[in-house]
Amino acid sequence: MALASVFFCMAGCLVKSGSHIGAYRMAFFRFVIGMGLIAAAAMSGRVKLVFNNKKLLFLRGVAGGIAILIGFLSITKLGLGKGMVLICSYPIFASIISAVFLKERLRLFDIGAILTAIAGIYFIAYEKQEGFSLLVFGKYELLAVLGAVIAGIAVTLIRRLHDTDDSMSIYFSQCLVGMWLVLGPSFSSEGPVGLNGVFILLGIGATVTVGQLLMTEGFKYVPVKTGSLLLMIEPVLCYVAGVTIFSERLTLSSVCGSVLVVGACAVVLTHRRLDRQVQTGVSGV
Repeated sequence: MALASVFFCMAGCLVKSGSHIGAYRMAFFRFVIGMGLIAAAAMSGRVKLVFNNKKLLFLRGVAGGIAILIGFLSITKLGLGKGMVLICSYPIFASIISAVFLKERLRLFDIGAILTAIAGIYFIAYEKQEGFSLLVFGKYELLAVLGAVIAGIAVTLIRRLHDTDDSMSIYFSQCLVGMWLVLGPSFSSEGPVGLNGVFILLGIGATVTVGQLLMTEGFKYVPVKTGSLLLMIEPVLCYVAGVTIFSERLTLSSVCGSVLVVGACAVVLTHRRLDRQVQTGVSGV
């Protein structure tokens, strides 16, 4: 899950660099390239695509496709740091949804860790000049929060789908459904892509595919709330990339927020490991 965050951050940097290409076009090529890579692996016999729970696969494709498109729009309109911070606030929604529909236990400790990580994310997003507030959002900020809610639904569906389908089939379905969602708007996008844009599109497709497969496989072994917290490393990495690559401003609040996010993830992992040791004995056998 942590490695998935690294690849998602790389993809975010490419999306920011390719803002002139358009979010719909980038999303379309992201889905096409991801689907093509999985299809090539299937045709070579390296993987086997079997679709069992077709209804949930379709719903996961719709939710994931919309969330990804909103994420791309958020980065191009709000910037890499702020856009990713808002879209990555989805764990609070994913944890609540999984507790209701998957009956995953949401302990007081989990709630505290999630709230701490969310507080860290908003510390990162805080901008003194703009007077950032939880209650004041522009239209693109509201869109990013809506994307976070939809992303929370998507990761909950991934967790449920692992009872019937494997990671490759889940990801292929997402790419297939997502491609059709953005097909029309992507072709109506104006402006040339250029050779540099071609490399950006290929890079987005490759990095997101690797990150998505790592994330999808990871949700097979960890609860939604744990996996979501680990993926919250992504906005920290994106904020650092925004400062170092795109010359975004670094503030004390962003540093404090990064510490809170990474600290919450580390505490949750440590607590989970201790739970396993108690259940299996000190030797871990």
